[in-house]
Amino acid sequence: MKITINRMEISKYKRRINTLELEKKELEEIIKDGLFKEFIKKINEPLELERLRKENKRLRKKIKDLKEEMK
Repeated sequence: MKITINRMEISKYKRRINTLELEKKELEEIIKDGLFKEFIKKINEPLELERLRKENKRLRKKIKDLKEEMK
């Protein structure tokens, strides 16, 4: 009887370990995805910054031209 209980407990713990291992793998994938997305965002920041600078320059020029027209 005592051996059966030990086997049942072992089986119970093995299932729990397997469940925790699966959850760990899922969390690792979520973290990898998040890090990848953040990495891509950081790569694109300089491009976005340059685009915004160009647009800002263009808009300032347009404002200047419109002010000149109003005079």
